[in-house]
Amino acid sequence: MLQPLALPLSKIKNMKQKRKNIVNWFPSALAALLISVSACMKLASMPGLVEIYSRTGILEYIKILGVVELLFIAAFLIRRTMKVGFLLLTSYYGGAMAVELSHGNIFIFPAVILTIIWVAAFLRDPSIFTSFQTQRQPMSA
Repeated sequence: MLQPLALPLSKIKNMKQKRKNIVNWFPSALAALLISVSACMKLASMPGLVEIYSRTGILEYIKILGVVELLFIAAFLIRRTMKVGFLLLTSYYGGAMAVELSHGNIFIFPAVILTIIWVAAFLRDPSIFTSFQTQRQPMSA
């Protein structure tokens, strides 16, 4: 008769930690993939993007925006610069939504990317949303 495979408790905990790491990094990887593809399309001056950017009046900045996207997502993925990258990406995609709205376009794509970035940031480091608050000590007289 076959006996069930018994795994040591440390291996089970290690497997749970690996699964947790995969789940925590999935939104970051998804954001990196989407933003990298977008940046490459901008750097290659894809015809569809050229048309959109010429309508909005920012065609001359298309390559700069592609480089900026790559730099910002790189900063977000590096542990030491994640918070700065998070702020830069949030500002960038907030601005992208503002441009879309000001030209009467649908702002869904930047909003979805921004949502993924926020979820990724929360899963990787939940303290990112509390680190901007400072506790003020009451002044004694």
